[in-house]
Amino acid sequence: MRKNFGRPLGRRSKRALIIAGVVLCILVLFQALAPFLISSTLVRENMERAVARWTGHEVTIAGAPDIRFWPKPRVTLRDITVRKKQDGKDVLLGQVASLSASFDVFRALIGKPEFQDFRLTDPEIHVIREADGRLDWANDGILSRAVREVKPDGSGQVLASDADARMGAVEIVNGTVAVFDVASRQTLQIRSVQGSFDWPWLSHGIAIKAAGQVNGRRLSLDASSTQPLLLLSGRSGQATGTLRSELFQGRFDGSIDFTTQPYLSGEAELEIPDLVAMRAWSGLDFPGAERLKKLSFEARLVTNDNALRFDDLSLALNDAKASGILDLVTIPGRAPRLTGTLAFDQLDFSGVLAAVAPRALGSASPGAGLRTLLDLDMRLSAQQAMLGPFQLSEAAISVMSTADQSRIDIVDSDFESGRLTGRIATIKGSSAEGGVGLRLDIHDADLGSIVKQLALPGPLPNGRGSLELVLDIDRPMTREAWQNAAGDIRLKAGRGVLQGVDISGIRKLAAQKPYFALSEAGKGQFPFDSMTIAASLSNGSADIREGQIVGSEGALSLSGVIPYASNSLALSAAFRPAGEEAAAFATFIGGSWPDPVLWPISQAPAKPTP
Repeated sequence: MRKNFGRPLGRRSKRALIIAGVVLCILVLFQALAPFLISSTLVRENMERAVARWTGHEVTIAGAPDIRFWPKPRVTLRDITVRKKQDGKDVLLGQVASLSASFDVFRALIGKPEFQDFRLTDPEIHVIREADGRLDWANDGILSRAVREVKPDGSGQVLASDADARMGAVEIVNGTVAVFDVASRQTLQIRSVQGSFDWPWLSHGIAIKAAGQVNGRRLSLDASSTQPLLLLSGRSGQATGTLRSELFQGRFDGSIDFTTQPYLSGEAELEIPDLVAMRAWSGLDFPGAERLKKLSFEARLVTNDNALRFDDLSLALNDAKASGILDLVTIPGRAPRLTGTLAFDQLDFSGVLAAVAPRALGSASPGAGLRTLLDLDMRLSAQQAMLGPFQLSEAAISVMSTADQSRIDIVDSDFESGRLTGRIATIKGSSAEGGVGLRLDIHDADLGSIVKQLALPGPLPNGRGSLELVLDIDRPMTREAWQNAAGDIRLKAGRGVLQGVDISGIRKLAAQKPYFALSEAGKGQFPFDSMTIAASLSNGSADIREGQIVGSEGALSLSGVIPYASNSLALSAAFRPAGEEAAAFATFIGGSWPDPVLWPISQAPAKPTP
């Protein structure tokens, strides 16, 4: 093999070396002479015309061009401004501190340079979103024509050859994008934009990788579309992308439309690990939101006419997980309506109440603000639901909220070995602002457990029973409003005991003292076979309409008023013993709860034994 090195080159090899040498000399000579052969003024003017043709607007370049030919030809222009005429005035669309692009030397030599692979440094771009949701492309530029003439082609797009143009790669360094929304008069500012997009030809797809700051938070976007011109035209187009920040992460793959009624159809995911920080950053808030710490969902989005459906929805709120289907329906002239069904493994019912319950109707109320933003018509179910200190199981809940009325129904639930249903709703036609109606029905539940969970002191029943509560509140649900609520309450129980009521001790002290505290009579209990207590509620007092407690020892009747707003009592009690050995007696019950004071009224002597 070494012997081959010493052989003379063949005729073909010599010819190839000569040709390569000539080409190399031509290239070197061309690179050396190109700066003298190509006019910088010509390149600048063509660059200015190229930008004008692309945007369709007036372009001015204040800075001198900088042309370099190594390692490849590239021109850099500075201080570029793009304006448009509107109502006889100049409207600023964009400013670029520095714009560079590569170009073909041979076409530049003949006076027709073509530019590609743009790099924009410190650009400021102003975009107007019209009232109909479309971006302002009302001009005669290359891009505008392509946007107008593009047609869908399956999952891609098609463009006439004379409307197509080569774009290449575009890099943005330290850019600013301002999107002004005509309908809301709000401006979205995206600062410190760094990124690039690759768009070989206008008829091809686009790939974008960019990052920027919105409201002081860094966002990054990695997206692509096979139909970018359709998206720019306001029509439906394919898009795939991921939007990330330290606050959230979202992903979408499907069809999208950003006009007045956004159209989404495809697979979507969203994860917000810190809702507190997200609310502070976005400025979005509503009653009950403070209870939400994190949120995530996955769904297949389907848009049909004016409804966006979240199909095959998997939702996580804090530690609760749910599945189901939701529809977001837009209605012209009204707030959007969210409808659907969700099945939770566990649910904090207090959070639902805080977010939807009608705490007030005035415009200053946060609850009223929520009803103004969104109407609700939902069905919720939960294997386990928390309601204050209580745990409900197999709960079914209906939530309805509009600008006129809001209502929450507990359709069914297992509660303290019994059953609980209820409703809280605004009262239509209420004379007072913020009228609210509360209905609560507890059937065959463990009353002793309820008393224990609420940590209520005093002589209260222990046994199984039912409670019906009907309450109307004519004001926002402040403490004063609760005290002045009007309604009815009815308690009915079967066999049980009344803790802290010692009949024998009471009889003994009644014969010895003119008055005494209930606790002085002892810590016994009064067993009963049935209990019925019914009262009317108004102005902070309960007016006893019926009060009967019947047991083996006798029957206890109650009447009078309980001013619960002041935690006091004003009752008359009469006890009739079951046998003839003991005498009946009556007493007045006053003082304060939970240790009232008894004033014996009369005590008939016991009937003598024959």
